[in-house]
Amino acid sequence: MEIVATISPYLDMVREELMSRTSFGFAPDRDLPPAPARRADSGSGPRVLFVGFPSDYSLAFLLGLLQLEVRVCGIVTSPGAHPAILGDNALSRIADHLGVPLLRTWRINDDHSRIDMAGLRPEAAVMASFNQIVNAPTLRIPRHGFMNVHPSLLPQYRGPEPVYWVIADGAERTGITLHRAVPKVDAGPILAQATVAVDPHDTSGTLTRRLVGAGVPLLRPALEALLADAPGTVPDLRAGSYLPPVGHRRLDEAPSAAAAERMVRAGVPNM
Repeated sequence: MEIVATISPYLDMVREELMSRTSFGFAPDRDLPPAPARRADSGSGPRVLFVGFPSDYSLAFLLGLLQLEVRVCGIVTSPGAHPAILGDNALSRIADHLGVPLLRTWRINDDHSRIDMAGLRPEAAVMASFNQIVNAPTLRIPRHGFMNVHPSLLPQYRGPEPVYWVIADGAERTGITLHRAVPKVDAGPILAQATVAVDPHDTSGTLTRRLVGAGVPLLRPALEALLADAPGTVPDLRAGSYLPPVGHRRLDEAPSAAAAERMVRAGVPNM
């Protein structure tokens, strides 16, 4: 039987509108127009679970995944991140259109969540922005493991908000990394990576859009490597950095006017 990607004019429309934007956010509150009654023609390749949020960043990688010769067998999200996740949102509309479950899991590592995910029989999982650390037993549910899409040039800027810190620090370059997920945060073997220059006028939104543009084409080779159990390149964490959640930062505590200006750009549009 021929292996094909998912076919859907609705998803093509959603993809075109999203990728026409010049600024992307991480806020997990995106909704979409209701899908037509006719469901998508599902892909017929390996069964892949998607883990993420209804945000610009996550959606771009879900839509990119649906262009590959895979069968997205389910979507996992975390309702604790935003009240919108409990209602209709971009992920719920895409899941309904695909005819697959949307698992709203408060604790991805508990027994109920693992049973639900195992029941979908995934061969691999792709994660693009998530607010829970996935432990070893959960990572073993897909036959070939999880792949994470992290918006920095790992091992630099490990942690939950790398795009903010890249701009706030005045870094001249960053990147996007697709790596095998391990229990330690952003520490797994690298499967694919691209470097992206930081413009002096970038906001987090404009930089995130370019990171996504560099990262989506890497989905195919990185997923092929994951499914082939390729070892990847283990990053040297000693040569990298970990930055914590941003929290509340005061502009009047910035060491200089230039640093304050970078903080403002780093906070747009996510803060």
